[in-house]
Amino acid sequence: MSEESKVVAPARVTDPVEQLFDAMLPGFFRPVNLPSGMARPNVAYIDVIDRDNEIVIKAEVAGVDKDHLDIQVHGNQVYISGNKTEEVEKGEGKYIYRERRYGEFSRTIQLPVDVDATQTRAVYKDGVLELTLPKAESAKRRRITVE
Repeated sequence: MSEESKVVAPARVTDPVEQLFDAMLPGFFRPVNLPSGMARPNVAYIDVIDRDNEIVIKAEVAGVDKDHLDIQVHGNQVYISGNKTEEVEKGEGKYIYRERRYGEFSRTIQLPVDVDATQTRAVYKDGVLELTLPKAESAKRRRITVE
């Protein structure tokens, strides 16, 4: 496995209820792979990438209108929420199987460093929201020359 493709976990979800349960029962409420057909919670699944001068977050929010997304950045926390509205089918018929989720979702991600909220860029393409968050000057890596 190359150095770039290693998965690390410097960012974590900071849901207060999840933190409370995790404090009482460490590891008990970790995400699991559910068997097919079982309901999954309505969340935006994310990847967080730490680069030298920025943090990149990619969130799956397929089917959400970009006008229904709310993104907030404060210090080292990023809050993403949105609402996926249900498509109303015209005509008659009953669902045989229904797996897609609708409604509100939110994620709060705590980053390992502070970021510059004023320079954050958000791009939404093909169901993926990509946030580029430049690191705050105090959080950027610097090479120090020894004299």
